[in-house]
Amino acid sequence: MSSSQASWWPLTVAALTFITLVGCDVPTGDPSPSINTDTEISTPLVQEKTFTFLGGPNSEFDPLIDTTSSDFDSLFEVESSNNDISVVQEIDNFDIGNLNEALDNATGSLTFDQKTLDETFIDLKKEGFTFAGEKQIEDLNVELQVSAKADIPVRGSRVAFRKSQNNYVELGPTTIEVQNITSSPTAPGGVFDSLRFTYPDIRIEPYGEDNQLVVDFVENPCGSGPCGSNGEYERDMGDGFRIDLKGARIYPDKPNIDENGTVTFKIGGQVNPDLMVKNDDKISLRASTSFDNFEIREIDVDEAKPFTVAVTPNENGGDINVANDNEVRTAAFDGFEGITDRVDGLKLADVSLTFQVETANLASTDAQVYAAIQGTNETNQIYLRGTEDQNMSRGADRNVSPLPSSDAFATFTENGSPLPNDSLIKLGVGLGGASLGETERTSLVVDGDNSNVADFVNALPTEVRLAGQAEINTDGGNLRVRKPIALDANFSLDVPLRIRDRFVVRDTIDADLSDLNDLTDPEEDVNISTAELQFSYTNGLPLGADVKMTIVDDKGSAVRKFNDKFDNDSFRIEPAAKDEDGAAAAPSSGTFVFTLGSTQEDLRALAEGDKIRLAFNMDQAGSGGGSEAAARLRADDQLTLNRVRLEADASIQTGN
Repeated sequence: MSSSQASWWPLTVAALTFITLVGCDVPTGDPSPSINTDTEISTPLVQEKTFTFLGGPNSEFDPLIDTTSSDFDSLFEVESSNNDISVVQEIDNFDIGNLNEALDNATGSLTFDQKTLDETFIDLKKEGFTFAGEKQIEDLNVELQVSAKADIPVRGSRVAFRKSQNNYVELGPTTIEVQNITSSPTAPGGVFDSLRFTYPDIRIEPYGEDNQLVVDFVENPCGSGPCGSNGEYERDMGDGFRIDLKGARIYPDKPNIDENGTVTFKIGGQVNPDLMVKNDDKISLRASTSFDNFEIREIDVDEAKPFTVAVTPNENGGDINVANDNEVRTAAFDGFEGITDRVDGLKLADVSLTFQVETANLASTDAQVYAAIQGTNETNQIYLRGTEDQNMSRGADRNVSPLPSSDAFATFTENGSPLPNDSLIKLGVGLGGASLGETERTSLVVDGDNSNVADFVNALPTEVRLAGQAEINTDGGNLRVRKPIALDANFSLDVPLRIRDRFVVRDTIDADLSDLNDLTDPEEDVNISTAELQFSYTNGLPLGADVKMTIVDDKGSAVRKFNDKFDNDSFRIEPAAKDEDGAAAAPSSGTFVFTLGSTQEDLRALAEGDKIRLAFNMDQAGSGGGSEAAARLRADDQLTLNRVRLEADASIQTGN
């Protein structure tokens, strides 16, 4: 290097160094570095939680519906062989009681009149006897065996009795009385040696033709009952008599409903042969026979006009007020009590009720029960309505129907407003094969072909109110009735648990979301790329579900709701495929994700989450297998949440 070069080189290096330093940004202030940290949260909240549709606290898996609770212990019944579920409800405590007024209504004003027999057996003057003074009657050529017959009028215009059919009236505590017995001429020894009253149309048990009511007047009666050698009653000569006919039967001759009839009685006797008579004497007898405290306890008639009887009390004898507790009978559907505490909108498909009518001591061609059957719960009411039966295969047994337009029954009202006939139901009860002394049970199927029973049951009534009236013997034929007359009714509901529409089931799972606190420090700059709850499931129910989620804190207060209106199809559990009977055939599986938010503010409140409330809006949409059958549920059908996981990804920048 030359000397000149040596002199300028250091200066050049110094100048370049200065320029370089001037062009750089030299840091001032906090000298610490800026750091970006990727943070990932992956917290399992639930590992394989399985629900069965039904169960109890001792079940292996949590039940969606706890059948051991007071809400459901009497609602569901599980078949042990295949776990099929039936909805079972019974109402057997309407306690309608007796219909004794039916007998009075059937017979109307049937009465047996008093009859006075005034009979002259021997008229000596008319027979041409002329003699002075007195003679013994046995010295005269007259027949001393005398007899007479009289007919007691039977009045009434509702029933007909035919002797060829042995139709009868059986009496309650009724007495027959004969009084005002007078005979002439008067004589110290009496006019008659013997006297017999015979009632061939009145029979005492066992009611054979040889069991006619016979009363003999004798000197030394055997007793008060039928103690004669052939079952005759015996009374002192010259007295009247009063005999209790309770249990006796009268066989009137009254073949036409609209005409009066008769009951015959006869008098026969032996005139005292020592009786002293004058030539103008008449041997006669006068006596009145009547029924006192007349009461009928049984009838068997050839024809009877149709008649009505109150099935439930009718205080004023006019309109039947369904709102009046004194004019209805009530019973409870216990299994529906409180159901909405766990399940909303449960609707059953293929619903039918069995309505069983029990009658005792009523044998007729038929009875038609006209009824207002009202189901109520805390908020709603509905009437069980009859409709024209669409099931033609029932033939003559199509005995559930709407009420006809008729004056045969009283008007049903509710607080003064008449109920239209299409809010009521008629139940036909065949009684042609009934026997007195036995309970006759008639079962009627009330289903979707003849009623609105599905709407009635799916209203989940907790109380059923029944008001009714019966029309009996509608074709006017043979009728047999005996007190006490009983009628009762009960409902039974026993149908497979088939779901018609949507319903909502709720459940709560533990879920600690405090890990979200790692992303909510206000001193940190957080860039959240993902924050979500991931659900995976396997569904063995023949029902799908839209899912609503609510995060709640440790005090039970809602922090935030997701899919509150069930209107986002992304939060969906798909149903299992169904077989042709509607049961689950193959499970479905899948995932759905709830996005929690993308800012620290979104997550800060959720970090207080302690539990997750899930609501499953169950339905049949999208079920596979090609089956259109309504979903049929089994007790061990399962829904499994294979995993519920909290997932979050974020970048946290610390420092400057």
